[in-house]
Amino acid sequence: MNRIDNLLEKSCYIMDFLPEQVNENTGGQFFDVENFLINSDRYTVFMEKFESIILKLMCYYHTSIYWNTWVDYPQPEKVAEITSEMSEHHSGILNVLFPQENTLLVFEWGDLNLSVYNPSEQVQAIMKKLASSEGLFWRKSEVNNF
Repeated sequence: MNRIDNLLEKSCYIMDFLPEQVNENTGGQFFDVENFLINSDRYTVFMEKFESIILKLMCYYHTSIYWNTWVDYPQPEKVAEITSEMSEHHSGILNVLFPQENTLLVFEWGDLNLSVYNPSEQVQAIMKKLASSEGLFWRKSEVNNF
């Protein structure tokens, strides 16, 4: 858990449904749209995209997940089981660690993005392509900007 805590302090990138962070004074209805998407059947589409990205990343990198306990080299069925449980309970955080890359992906139910901490340039290149393949945008987070 210390490793996760340390990685959470590193630079953060996100795979998001929007290409840029929405500024407070844009006049748009971001929170209305976000609330609608999270609380409708459409959120299932995001859950499927996020699960798909994690499964694809497992093809490239040694993967460990934390969901109540650590699982090293999780089976794809385990990831699907966890995302199903998150969807059923409308809660949960899945931490996906790529230990050899020293990179952490955080999938939190109720978010419309995946957060990725400390990705190398090589990892970013793959993740950017995977985000695009799922209709998402890859960008540096403006919240955790080190």
